Amino acid sequence: ISDLANADFIVEAVIENIDLKQKLYENLGQICKPETIFASNTSSLSISEMAAFSGRPEHFVGVHFFNPVQIMKLVEVIKTDRTDPVVFEK
Repeated sequence: ISDLANADFIVEAVIENIDLKQKLYENLGQICKPETIFASNTSSLSISEMAAFSGRPEHFVGVHFFNPVQIMKLVEVIKTDRTDPVVFEK
């Protein structure tokens, strides 16, 4: 996980387990640079809850890739009440 410390944008796609995601985002929130944007590919869990785990909800979005990914050039980006509009537009 320490290899992600200098990443600008991180897309998380781990299994749909809120405890696992909480640990991951708490760790990422501590090691990543302040401007890193976190994105979750969850389809069933709360984006706002995960954003809070990170400690930087203003830099958090949800993403959904449409299938088949290799053909569809479409990604849905979901903001929360706390997502910074500048981050959302990036």
